[in-house]
Amino acid sequence: MLALTLYGLLVVYLLVICGRCTAKFAAEKGRSRGVWFVLGALFFPLPSIALALLPSRAQAQP
Repeated sequence: MLALTLYGLLVVYLLVICGRCTAKFAAEKGRSRGVWFVLGALFFPLPSIALALLPSRAQAQP
């Protein structure tokens, strides 16, 4: 039971790290941190790739 609890904590910790990394990158691009945190935690590499392809908010608005 202890091993299962530790494994669950490790998975949650990794999800938070992945979400925080994606949210930080989204903030640099001028996007919302909260939405990208959730997307980054759930589907880690894909939101980061999508953010890299999207233009920043400053470039998108004249």
